[in-house]
Amino acid sequence: MVRKIVAAVVCAALATTGCASAGPRIPQAAPGARDTAVLADYVQRLSAGSKVRVEQTDGTSFRGTLMKATPQSILVQKTTRVPEAPVEIPLDRLTRVTLDNGSSPGRTVAIGVGAGVAATFGVLLLLAALISD
Repeated sequence: MVRKIVAAVVCAALATTGCASAGPRIPQAAPGARDTAVLADYVQRLSAGSKVRVEQTDGTSFRGTLMKATPQSILVQKTTRVPEAPVEIPLDRLTRVTLDNGSSPGRTVAIGVGAGVAATFGVLLLLAALISD
């Protein structure tokens, strides 16, 4: 009887687990001196060597490694197959700088599917243990 109660509690706990929410929001900059100051403060707080995604006012974006940040510009080494020289970009040409965590939607879906399959097999094993008693 105790085994059945424990199995039921474990099944209920597995069925009610949730996912973590997305990380903190990253400030965006729109044209204007006030927003550039916020963006400058943000990029200066990032440590050198951080993987970032840079979006520019002309609509282009790229990924790279932050090498240096000053109140006027950032220095980024682009992530490319062929090595390139680091690029210095003035902050007034930036719309957004975000940390690049390397996660993609496909990878996230695969992790979710794997967790779902593992939970399903766990529940089936617990039910098999209950029935075999």
